Amino acid sequence: MTDGLEWIGEQWYSGAIAKDGMLSDICLTAVRGVDPVDFVVRLGADRRLAEQPPLFVDFDRVGVDGGDSVAMFGRSSGWAYTLETERSTWRHLLLDRLSPDTLVQRGEELVCLDRFTQEAPWVCYRDTAGETRSFEPGESLLETAFPLEDRLGAFATLDAAMRRGGAVRDASPGREGRDDPWGDEEELARRLFGAVGGHLGLSLPRQEIEKGLLPAVLLPSPF
Repeated sequence: MTDGLEWIGEQWYSGAIAKDGMLSDICLTAVRGVDPVDFVVRLGADRRLAEQPPLFVDFDRVGVDGGDSVAMFGRSSGWAYTLETERSTWRHLLLDRLSPDTLVQRGEELVCLDRFTQEAPWVCYRDTAGETRSFEPGESLLETAFPLEDRLGAFATLDAAMRRGGAVRDASPGREGRDDPWGDEEELARRLFGAVGGHLGLSLPRQEIEKGLLPAVLLPSPF
């Protein structure tokens, strides 16, 4: 059973702790059409260990270096995904290598919702033509200082889905009221995860994630 993505947004800022799994500060990175093991290997995992992984609840996390990450990983409707807390390894690798092409190949679609607790939450979307756009929760994919070609129309349709879901801040002067999620981080995050998950067909099992019942792998720090 899967539960959409809204529940991740509801807990993004809560600070709640799950004894055996993940609940708050969850970072989601997903690539469509890639094998989950191949994806975590791209992120630095040992293939041998990723092919026979323990469950997250059974992973010995006590001795893990503070810069490394223990990620859950799996598949959802054709998407390979990783779940981490506080920051995503994919974003760190992107910043280190300065190009997403070394991590995501042409023809592959990617989305990353990064809690990035040391600075500010961050969202990244890459279409199958290789165009990438990053933005903060509440922002539009289309209203940026840099021109967006959007040859496939993927950015426009995702932006429209986020607007329908109330996940894009209306910049009109004087726009205030109960339906405006800006200023309520939890509500904005819930709407963002719900809109992105619904549009892209991503849905993850809350109970299994909270209990740590998905496969786990060590992702070494790129720094």
